[in-house]
Amino acid sequence: MLITFDTNSAALTGQARRALDVVGEALQSPKLADFRFSIQGHADPRGNPEKNLQLSQLRAESVRRYLVSHKHIQDGRLEAIGKGDTELMNRANPVAPENRRVTIVNLARQQ
Repeated sequence: MLITFDTNSAALTGQARRALDVVGEALQSPKLADFRFSIQGHADPRGNPEKNLQLSQLRAESVRRYLVSHKHIQDGRLEAIGKGDTELMNRANPVAPENRRVTIVNLARQQ
């Protein structure tokens, strides 16, 4: 499942919200209830690297806010991190939508 964004935007699209609803349900399941997650924002390489880092952070925070406020995921389980344009998913097409994304990474069980 891919959560992508429009160019130069951190606003959640309708498609992103539907995907996050599924993610939120999974995060609420007993199997994942004890785990923490990193929400990693990404940007395509257009623009300057500093702006892309800021945009990727805003994307990660947008997803985190949605999961906390709409799916009632505990705030402390989610960490928002901006990665900028350093980890392109589609290097052959740097402006592809999948390079403007958020990924969710399982960190570990909560202590």
